[in-house]
Amino acid sequence: MSNEKNTSYEEPTYSISASGESAQSKNPYPAAEVIPLGCEDFTDNSELSSEKSEDSSVESDVPSKQLEHTIDSEVTTAVTSEPSVAEKGASNQDTAEPAPEPTVYFEDLALSDDVLDALWDMRFEKCTPVQAQCIPHILEGKDMIGIAQTGTGKTAAFLLPMLTLLHKEPHPADAVNCLILSPTRELAQQIDQALQGFAYYTKTNSVAVYGGNDGIRFEQERKAFSQGADIIVATPGRLISHLQLGNLDLSRTTHIILDEADRMLDMGFFDDIKTIMKQLPEHKQTILFSATMPPEIAKMAREMMHNPVEVKIAVSKPAEKIDQSVYVCRDSDKTPILKHIFTQQPPERVIVFVSSKQRVKELNVILKRKGYNCAAMHSDLDQAERDVVMLGFKQRNIDMLIATDIVSRGIDIDDIQMVINYDAPRDPEDYVHRIGRTARAGREGRAITLIGEKDRYPLSKIESF
Repeated sequence: MSNEKNTSYEEPTYSISASGESAQSKNPYPAAEVIPLGCEDFTDNSELSSEKSEDSSVESDVPSKQLEHTIDSEVTTAVTSEPSVAEKGASNQDTAEPAPEPTVYFEDLALSDDVLDALWDMRFEKCTPVQAQCIPHILEGKDMIGIAQTGTGKTAAFLLPMLTLLHKEPHPADAVNCLILSPTRELAQQIDQALQGFAYYTKTNSVAVYGGNDGIRFEQERKAFSQGADIIVATPGRLISHLQLGNLDLSRTTHIILDEADRMLDMGFFDDIKTIMKQLPEHKQTILFSATMPPEIAKMAREMMHNPVEVKIAVSKPAEKIDQSVYVCRDSDKTPILKHIFTQQPPERVIVFVSSKQRVKELNVILKRKGYNCAAMHSDLDQAERDVVMLGFKQRNIDMLIATDIVSRGIDIDDIQMVINYDAPRDPEDYVHRIGRTARAGREGRAITLIGEKDRYPLSKIESF
């Protein structure tokens, strides 16, 4: 992508007719074929040649067909991925539609009046399924495992009952009463921001603890610990630093919540979590949320939880209102195709996911030179720089984020219109979390994945997931 040869082509001119056929273009790079994700014709597509991929890293049993179109060949536009009327009729004969879940209102639950007042001010009335099922168990003081996809409202599912428990139950003022662990700074910030809103009318005090800050912030965290905090929202690494320095006592903590447990496992925090759990008393309420349940998480849950209740909500399933499709192309054509997509739908509230921070930087420079209002988001940015980028995106001063998987979880923005996988994610679960940034809160969204030669194997894993 950084090769100048691949970025110096003129913008192709596409003319899409009403019949869905594309007019010929004069530019000499290969065209891409758009295929609805999940289409059974992908592996048998006659438009792709049977030549093997030049990428030696592709498994031998992976479909190795390559696109042989030149720019003067037709570009097939995306067709609807909905089944035909006949298919729908046959499907309806086999399986009946499940009955809709009953609507549950927050005022129907045993939440404290202060919490309900805050929800009323925020215009929150109806519970999402994960909230309706999890809140009663947490209020009863039970250990719980919640398996739910991103964007289902699980943050409120544990914050609202926890605020109610801390309001109703006696607890020491000089102790840390609830510890919430999250895998990333961004997710910790999101939880802390939601907590400030839900706790507006309560006397609950909280502190967010995460890395990327200066020594002054570290000292402020230490003082907050010594004075006691009802709720601490922390990343494992930063919390371990305070524990090693003796700044924090968790011996009287009565509640612990592990959010995005599978992500913490992927990021190598498994040993840190075990270390933190050893600092907690034996009798406590443990709540774990995860999008998936890998064996390591299941084993940890058995070891540290007592007869947990398990709540499953659409395990690793993308939102139904996401229009998913793939562009099959050469790797060198991804940037021109990306610009073609933006001629059809100008970029606004868009996240483009790229495989590495170096490629993020390169693509960001290329798109900025083309006049797009975009910004890069990757791990080389310090916390202050990340905050500036995210604030600009939230306030619509930035139209498009070019990012690594650092923002695939924990971004609390409900109006993302489009997610583009410039590089296919290596893990199907990461694909679910990436496209889960769009079609949130009942909205519709679009997810496009560019499939080059190196992306064929990841695509096969995604489609079989």
